[in-house]
Amino acid sequence: MKILLEEKILGKHSKKNSKYYWILETVTGKNEASEDFVDYFPASSETGYVQNIKEEIIEQINAENVFSFEYEPKEGDYLSIKNNLRKNEYLNLIFMNNKWIEEIYTCSYRDCEGDIYTTIKTGVAFLSENETYF
Repeated sequence: MKILLEEKILGKHSKKNSKYYWILETVTGKNEASEDFVDYFPASSETGYVQNIKEEIIEQINAENVFSFEYEPKEGDYLSIKNNLRKNEYLNLIFMNNKWIEEIYTCSYRDCEGDIYTTIKTGVAFLSENETYF
């Protein structure tokens, strides 16, 4: 398995020409506490190529820097890998306890009401079972 998350500002042209893209976010602040009830909905798709290889993605992203830039994840960072052609195929990961884990249900690990997330970078994701793909 080979994964490369290449930095690219996502415009209509770049998203249109790529099958997978990603969005990396980090916590930059806090909102005032809210007493609202949050219902947890699935955050990761149930089917598709990304879901079929998610264990390999998680293993590789925890073993090495798969980004095309220097990046040191911090607690609470959030990474979404999405299929541009099938909107219901995606994988959401959160960095907790020094490793990336899948967030299956929206806001089950993140404090969506309290934390303010800001996009760090975006780009195109290259996922290949063949090491010589790149």
